[in-house]
Amino acid sequence: MYDLPVQLIVRLKGDVVLVNKSGETVRQLGTGTGKDFMGTPIQLNDAGKGLCLANISQGEFCLHDDAAVHYEAMTAHKTAQASERQHCTGNTLYLQQPTDCTFLRWKSKFAGMALPLLIAAVVVILTFLWLKSRRPKKFPPGPPAIPFLGNIFSLRGKPAVKILEWKEKYGDIFGMFNGRKRVVVISDFYILRKLFGEEAASGRVLQSSIRDKDSSLPIGIGLISSQGDLWKTHRRFALSTLRDLGMGKNWMEDTIIAEVEGICQALRETKGKPFNPKVQLTNSVSNVICALIFGKRFELTDPKFSRLTNLIAENIAILKLDFVAQTAPFVLWFPNAVRTQIFKARRNISALTEFMKQMIKEHVATSGENLDAPDYLYAYQQEKLTGAKTDGKESFNELQLVGSLFDLFAAGTETTSTTILWMMVFMIENPDVMEKVQREIDDKVGRQNILTNSDRPRLPYTEAVILEVQRCGNLVPLGVPHQSREDIQLEGYTIPKDTLIISNLFSIHRDPRYWKNPEKFDPTRFLDENDKLLRPDGFVPFSIGKRACLGEALAKMELFLFIANLLRCFTLELPKGKTLSHNDYQSSIVNSPDPFELVFVPRF
Repeated sequence: MYDLPVQLIVRLKGDVVLVNKSGETVRQLGTGTGKDFMGTPIQLNDAGKGLCLANISQGEFCLHDDAAVHYEAMTAHKTAQASERQHCTGNTLYLQQPTDCTFLRWKSKFAGMALPLLIAAVVVILTFLWLKSRRPKKFPPGPPAIPFLGNIFSLRGKPAVKILEWKEKYGDIFGMFNGRKRVVVISDFYILRKLFGEEAASGRVLQSSIRDKDSSLPIGIGLISSQGDLWKTHRRFALSTLRDLGMGKNWMEDTIIAEVEGICQALRETKGKPFNPKVQLTNSVSNVICALIFGKRFELTDPKFSRLTNLIAENIAILKLDFVAQTAPFVLWFPNAVRTQIFKARRNISALTEFMKQMIKEHVATSGENLDAPDYLYAYQQEKLTGAKTDGKESFNELQLVGSLFDLFAAGTETTSTTILWMMVFMIENPDVMEKVQREIDDKVGRQNILTNSDRPRLPYTEAVILEVQRCGNLVPLGVPHQSREDIQLEGYTIPKDTLIISNLFSIHRDPRYWKNPEKFDPTRFLDENDKLLRPDGFVPFSIGKRACLGEALAKMELFLFIANLLRCFTLELPKGKTLSHNDYQSSIVNSPDPFELVFVPRF
């Protein structure tokens, strides 16, 4: 019921009846014939030449009347009785005794069915979606999931730790859900090696809330997120180019050593004061990538350059929220912390894309006819001239170039610099290991001599320490997700097409089947009885199979030159009163230690 104000006149197709709230008093003003109860025609605004100038009021009256009749109807109370209308004589007709009235909703035989029909439709749709996302036949067992949301709430904080718990309960192959997206987790080295060696498991997830279709760099572009023929073409080109530019080339080693000397000088200038090396270290490593792809370097203190590397670090930290936004896209519809971070990552992508485009523009303007320019950009531009095509489109275009540069820059910077930070953490926790590395360097090469790539065979313990840092640091604990491109049969299970496949490297790197006392930091596990370097099964810091890290060779050279020379030059110490633990870290697609400060004590 709706209460109407007094003196409101509503004309209906039938009799017009005013009823007070209690139903005691009724005013019936007329009939549906256009006459009153006395048979007198009702003329609202006069007629003829004396027609009221305010005849527009009749239009207003009709609009109000029609709207009311369409949705509502007035009915008399069961006790109401008809009576003559009462009014005062004069120029204006009005109710002599205005009364309250009750306006009842018009009842239709269909009105009561609308809500049940809507609810039924929603139930049918949700049931269909739920059935579609259920575990198919022979899908691996796994933890129970919330309909439409999956296991997302169980993976807050440090997902790899929770996934390790599920691995212990459900086995080396188990299934879960990211929203309605099917996910299969592989926690065994041999099964993973077999699966990732297959073309059917080489796909990528082409959904992203950060790099959506409207992004300046949409998903599916570049080296990491592309798939199919586009990925094969550019991976083959990238591997060939990086091999030609890096390994076996003196200029690449000289570039890395120049950056090593720069960071060592910066650390000497701290003069024994506590210092957080992250920014300087990240910029030094990033400069190696800049030299490789752009043919130039930046000053370590350049604010523009520091902002660039910071944007990359921010986006890597935000990446884990992309899964949240894909699982529950409605979080992007209203202000909240996830939406804020996703939108921030989108802005960062735009800024990074513009930087890449500007570097391309400058490179084109300065490279000229220098056919010996040793950088990725020049090699790409030369390849572009061949007119290679994928699916009828130019394979080597500016957007794909921007995507490739972005992937090389981001992956090559964050992973290497973070591994070096992990080395510092483990050396603080294991000072005896640090002393043994320094003793090996002093005995085999000499404290005063800069270490080069040719010294690696003479420093097996130092190499073993680097490998153990990679194992214990678990830099990319869940790898880069793959997606099945067709149905896959694996160990008696079926992995349906378009299923997300996660490599549980976090578990593999601490699996007692491959590692004795896996929780212990012990570099000697990578050495045989003759102190020769080993590469045991179960060690996959660069992933494995067709989509293994294409920069592995360059990363190994960088890690050796940076870590060995840093420990040659400095003894690492904690500031007084401070502590540092490898258990304190920030979890995302890349695990990084919590921020820390160290004292870098020069050894000479």
